[in-house]
Amino acid sequence: MNSVQLDRIFLKKPLHSVYLLMGVVLIIEGLSWTSMFSMKLGKLSAIGGFWPYLSILFRGVIIPELFTAYILAILLNLHHKRFNITSVELTPRGISRYEIQLLPTLLISFLVFNPVTETVRFLLEQFPSYSFSQYINFYLIDTFSWGIYLRYVMPVLLIGYLAINISLIADYSYQRQIAQEAAEAQAAEASQAALALSAAFTSKPTLTASPYLPHLKGKNAYGELDFPVSDVYFFTIEDRSYYAELAKGRYAVVKTLNELETELDPNRFFRVKRDYIVNRHAVLNYAYWENGKYIVRLNTPDRHEIVVPRARMQVFREWLQETQQPFLNETSENSSQTVDA
Repeated sequence: MNSVQLDRIFLKKPLHSVYLLMGVVLIIEGLSWTSMFSMKLGKLSAIGGFWPYLSILFRGVIIPELFTAYILAILLNLHHKRFNITSVELTPRGISRYEIQLLPTLLISFLVFNPVTETVRFLLEQFPSYSFSQYINFYLIDTFSWGIYLRYVMPVLLIGYLAINISLIADYSYQRQIAQEAAEAQAAEASQAALALSAAFTSKPTLTASPYLPHLKGKNAYGELDFPVSDVYFFTIEDRSYYAELAKGRYAVVKTLNELETELDPNRFFRVKRDYIVNRHAVLNYAYWENGKYIVRLNTPDRHEIVVPRARMQVFREWLQETQQPFLNETSENSSQTVDA
């Protein structure tokens, strides 16, 4: 990819920046205790122990600054919309230009979040003895100074650019995954087309081909595998990825459950619920569970269980009864052939 589209997966949720701030505060607090243990211990004793210290830390620092991080994330998102920043060129120059574009918003964000942060700090620190003159003079007017601004500028740049870069990496990773899945799907289609073309020119007698999907290609952490779909216990979806469960393990496949539902033999496979398609021969048994739901147990090594709603279970049982008859007929025919022989 030469550029990344800015979906702002991380940045669009201001709470992510709040969590980021919490992590930074905890790291700074831990480092301060490590480097200045005696001073911290003396301060702890002076204010009356651990709980008063924790109360002051939350009321005076953590809770007010959560509003700082939340407002900062909102301002960065508004900057993207206002200046229509939708993509970033994946070069050092392009990324640098993108981050410099956001610098003015980070530098002037103090003017926006400071009144909110200081108001929250005032409400928490002075409860319940509020003084309006103290609020105006000490928490508002006095905080708009170069000293307070310079104390904020480095943490704001740190939190802001951490959130920006994490969001950029998240967007890049997601789009790379989508592109890889599309390429694999295209390669699988090309492979199937080549197989079909090869079959068209073969000199072997033409047999009536099944209209249903016979094989699939999957991969896991160890490599790739071509397998018959009849070997699959079930298909499922997890974290927007699709998997086939076999005796050899779990393999990621490129086809969605919707595609598989239309391409698999309906006498062998059934979509028992939204995220599961099961092989009839893998069904071990089923039993009532609770609240009108059933458990379907599969004949996998770990006896995998699927919770199925009552309404879907009724359709599933009818399907099992309907598909048992062809299987029984096939077994009878094979037995008859054995006797004749």
